[in-house]
Amino acid sequence: MQPNYSTLLKQLKQLGAANPGEPPGIEQWMEFLEQVSNVCADMALDPGNAARIRPVSLSEIQELSSRIEETQRIAGLGDWSFDRKSGQGKWSRECYRIFGLSPSAPMPTYKELSRQIHRDDRLYVKDRVEAALHDARKFEIEFRYHLPDGEVRWVRAIGQPVKNARGQVCRLFGTVMDVNSRKLIEVRQSMEHTVARLLAECDSPVEVIPEIIETICSTFGWVCGALWMPDKKAGLLRRAATWALPRPDIEQFFHNTPDQIPLPAGAALSSRTLRVARADWFPDASRGEHFERAKEAAATGLHGCLAFPLQAAGEILGIMEFFGLQPHEADRETMQSAHFIGRHIGQFFQRKQVEIALRESEAHFRALVEQASDSFYVHDMNGRFIDVNQRGCEGLGYTREELLSMSVQDIDLDLTTRELKKLTGKLTAGTPIARESRYQRKDGSTFPVEIRMGPIDINGRQHLLSLVRDVTERKEMQDHIQHLAYHDSLTNLPNRAMFNRHLCHAIDQAARHGKSLAVLFIDLDRFKYVNDTLGHDAGDRLLQEMSRRLSNALHGDLVARLGGDEFVVLLEDIHDSEHVSHVAQKILTALVEELPLNGQRIHITASIGVSIFPEDGEDEFALMKHADIAMYRAKDRGKNNFQFYSAYMSQHAAKMLALESSLRRAIEREELVLYYQGKVETRTGRISGVESLVRWQHPELGLLSPDQFIPLAEETGLIVPLSKWVLREACKQVCEWQRQNLPPLNVAVNLSARQFVDDHLLEDTALVLRELGMDPTLLELEITESMMMHNPEHTIQILQGLKAMGIRIAIDDFGIGYSSLSHLRQFPIDIIKIDRSFIQDVPGDPADEAITEAIIAMGKSLKITVVAEGVEKPEQLQFLSDLSCEEIQGYFFSKPLPAKDFTKLLWRNLAPVAVPSRRPAAK
Repeated sequence: MQPNYSTLLKQLKQLGAANPGEPPGIEQWMEFLEQVSNVCADMALDPGNAARIRPVSLSEIQELSSRIEETQRIAGLGDWSFDRKSGQGKWSRECYRIFGLSPSAPMPTYKELSRQIHRDDRLYVKDRVEAALHDARKFEIEFRYHLPDGEVRWVRAIGQPVKNARGQVCRLFGTVMDVNSRKLIEVRQSMEHTVARLLAECDSPVEVIPEIIETICSTFGWVCGALWMPDKKAGLLRRAATWALPRPDIEQFFHNTPDQIPLPAGAALSSRTLRVARADWFPDASRGEHFERAKEAAATGLHGCLAFPLQAAGEILGIMEFFGLQPHEADRETMQSAHFIGRHIGQFFQRKQVEIALRESEAHFRALVEQASDSFYVHDMNGRFIDVNQRGCEGLGYTREELLSMSVQDIDLDLTTRELKKLTGKLTAGTPIARESRYQRKDGSTFPVEIRMGPIDINGRQHLLSLVRDVTERKEMQDHIQHLAYHDSLTNLPNRAMFNRHLCHAIDQAARHGKSLAVLFIDLDRFKYVNDTLGHDAGDRLLQEMSRRLSNALHGDLVARLGGDEFVVLLEDIHDSEHVSHVAQKILTALVEELPLNGQRIHITASIGVSIFPEDGEDEFALMKHADIAMYRAKDRGKNNFQFYSAYMSQHAAKMLALESSLRRAIEREELVLYYQGKVETRTGRISGVESLVRWQHPELGLLSPDQFIPLAEETGLIVPLSKWVLREACKQVCEWQRQNLPPLNVAVNLSARQFVDDHLLEDTALVLRELGMDPTLLELEITESMMMHNPEHTIQILQGLKAMGIRIAIDDFGIGYSSLSHLRQFPIDIIKIDRSFIQDVPGDPADEAITEAIIAMGKSLKITVVAEGVEKPEQLQFLSDLSCEEIQGYFFSKPLPAKDFTKLLWRNLAPVAVPSRRPAAK
């Protein structure tokens, strides 16, 4: 038998009996709610029970009414009813507070309430209420409501239709709840999850502070923020990082204010926050008498301002400050979030209290329990269920009758009989229980739950009430955040943070057991060129495919993506270098396989550097650094290979770093010089053109040839400004020769791969010609076959643009790439230059002779000028002359010369030069 009405009144009086000076707690109200719900159930099952509740005094009824009102106030929950026929409504006292009205004010009509609903939610609310009136549909809605003072508040309303004897809806009753805090908590929790992920992914928190500032600004409506770091030695607060909306007026605020503040500085907000060690607020910084940047804030339109300390172990590590466009009074929620962020960035808000709702009648109480989002279970001290709400049945897939024949141990996988006895002992002693477990559904599936347990008295016997919440989504979110923190979002491989954790652990284990391990640093060759040429989407697909190949090639070994085109592999428990070499070669073989991409067939190679523990380093920093150095050595060795680290490599890396630093200053210091090598007409022997070749007059190393610094320039990106300098200087020299009344001379300039894909190539070239006043027909730009074939559509567009200016186009090193006769016909080419590798062994090598003859014949058929490079011997010249090769270039006529010496050669060449006569063709 469930407790009767008198028993409930007695139980209600006992709620505060333990301490008469304090009101009952939320657990006690929940206990009372459950008992009232049980009475409701008894009345529904046995109407005779109602007879036993009639002899109740008026004072007891008044006390019950008072208790219900107090319960609603505690829960922030109001109840209401609406009579359809009379149009009259009733609601509880708590409804006045929720809607911001005075208790003495008349209850507003439905139309008056509708006008205060947020305009974006008004139609939604109207539709749901009308569906309840016309179709008897229960509704459960959340919407925004404008309070009389202008504040917007989120509320949650539940409505239940009631039908008359004719089956028509005659009235509605339900509840309304203030859920504004919950909505704000959801937004702030999302922000804190984002901040936690950003911090987990980075090596140093300062690196991601601008992104963290942006995240916080987006959440709270700020427009800019900054991080200040204390420099105790200098007695200063220094501004270490900023973020602002991309608006010039807001960004100007940071430019117009100092980036360091003396300590102490009483008027400085950040300094004051450092001194008081808690969050500080200026409602309007532009009018603050004690705000040192009020003038700049006013000029920029900044008003509301918040600052809070970043604290750890009692020490203040920094100050974060934020500004908004509107004056803003401090509010408790924002200050509380500031406290959480400052102390435990990434810490989550405590989940909200279990929603408890009470009705003024027995039916209302039971309805609230049934509508609760949590499951309610009541069982005896042995675990046998004696009551459960509808949500509890739905969550497990059992009917109420099935559950009442079971015990809690049947569904709680982590609760043994022994554990249940321990829990009941604690609960009997008055200790509240909160625990996590796994419940099993009827179909055998399991899910994680949070359980709050408390004692409840039924008919003088103690039972246990469990409030159970399914936390599957929260657990999945936590797992997802954990995954994001330690995995690369593009490839789903472990990221740098996870790799470092594993590497540190592996080093510890290897050192403890006297074993070795290897770190393989992998960098894809020419990835940037493919990415720039085919687009970033294609580059992403390439990285994903390379990641898949690496994972398939390395079964059981850890492979991670560090970022960009860099990967790293950890090999544990290695026995010798041969094992590592085998794995490295296996990686190279897997990566180089053909890859179809954007209609083209791409072959990607890689350079791998290897470091061994403990020979090459005893910590993760040394091993990663030395593997990186070895990887660059592999690139220097021609790429598509692997190299083991040696101490010599560090010395070489330091040398290359110094060379890179010097190269960055070489242009402005006028250390670069151009040398010129002539192209000679085979028929006349006259110099018909000249190729410009860059040299570096290093102040310490002397004259450096291109192969000593051009690869470094390409790797560092310095090739673009260097190539622009070469173009301008070569054109200036041609103009200078014209001013000396020398005959017009074509000048050839090599375009780098990066320069060729530069969006400003046409514009920059036209600007040079226009500023120097040079005839465009005297400029010849050389590209390679690989550059031309990598993206044919883009190549045709660029070449047509250059041709439209009058510029001549040449293919350099022809014959060693992938072009063919059919390809050449697509492009507006003027000149092809036979690569020197085919010339050096003619005459004499039948294969090279055949290739050279074929290229010359192809050029004639396409009416393209053919130039042979690398001519050094008279027999080579005779061979080319016999084939009617139009122009030749090489040491036979002249090595590359500085401009002054080449000018003398030009003057001498005005007279005819003797060349071999063409031998008659063999019959």
